[in-house]
Amino acid sequence: MAHAAADTVAPLLPSSTGPRPRRNMFRFVCASLASMATILMSYNLSRMSGAEQFIREDLGLSDAQTEVLVGCSNVLTIALSSAFLVHIALLSF
Repeated sequence: MAHAAADTVAPLLPSSTGPRPRRNMFRFVCASLASMATILMSYNLSRMSGAEQFIREDLGLSDAQTEVLVGCSNVLTIALSSAFLVHIALLSF
């Protein structure tokens, strides 16, 4: 069995002289923005859950009224973060 000559052996790694593959920046931007929105949403939820007791005492609300108020705050946060993501996505492309 004859061995191949040294110049005909295929390299282990592809040549770096060719064009580099183009990265999909849209996926990267979407994933980054979704991660940041999730972090901000969880921060807001944790702050609101700690503030519920004080809201209830200061405004004299019942448990049901407090839940409605905090729920409205969460819906508003989702709407604002969605608007922010759309705005950033439009600016980046």
